[in-house]
Amino acid sequence: MNFSISGKVAFVTGAAGGIGSATARLFVSQGVAVALFDLDGEGAERLAAELREQGGRAIGGALDVRELTPFEAAVARTEQELGSLDFMVSVAGGGSRQSMATMSLDDWHRIVDLNLTGPFNAIKSATPALRRRGSGAIVTVGSLAGLRMSMNNGVSYTASKAGVLGLTRHAAYELGRDNIRVNALCPGPVNTPLLQELFAKDHERAQRRLVHIPIGRFAKAEELAAAVAFLASDDAGFITASTFLVDGGISGAYVTPL
Repeated sequence: MNFSISGKVAFVTGAAGGIGSATARLFVSQGVAVALFDLDGEGAERLAAELREQGGRAIGGALDVRELTPFEAAVARTEQELGSLDFMVSVAGGGSRQSMATMSLDDWHRIVDLNLTGPFNAIKSATPALRRRGSGAIVTVGSLAGLRMSMNNGVSYTASKAGVLGLTRHAAYELGRDNIRVNALCPGPVNTPLLQELFAKDHERAQRRLVHIPIGRFAKAEELAAAVAFLASDDAGFITASTFLVDGGISGAYVTPL
């Protein structure tokens, strides 16, 4: 698979695992230099070192995406060490499995700041660099919960992921004339180590979830990475402000359990 993105530079948050690390690996395999940042800075740096050993150009470090000034510094470092910036991929996020009745205000702000302020900071920090470049692509990672809801990840997750879709549309409108495209990726359940651990403890729960996925399995992180690479590529040159569903058909059909 060739996405015609060789020679570009990408910044990826949440890069230490899951969709973020799969995206980093795919980018490097396609000739893209990567700046990898995560709250787990050691994990991001380990991945960057691994990719350098494979011949890629990669830097890594720690970043709390909720903080704008460090985000801007990380983008500046990317331009200085890798020469430019072409793609911003905002993967970092998380949830808190609580209802409205049980969630504290502090917990609400923690998740909303991570899932919504984080992508805002990503877009705001990347925009000057992409404007200097004369073009670019930003991919935010929302969730199917942004269109429906998620009891697994809580009310703050549902609300913040819905906000990501609005943020994406608004940013796409503001940045379109700068030749900067902004799209939101909305995954269904992804077969990450965290999901594997959860369902290993409750096999019946996993089977109940699979009933509602028409394609009959959970997504691979590599499949989400491929969607990110497509949205970043020139092949998606007329796609912006979109909500790009990669959910195995969940959003298109409700299957009644047998």
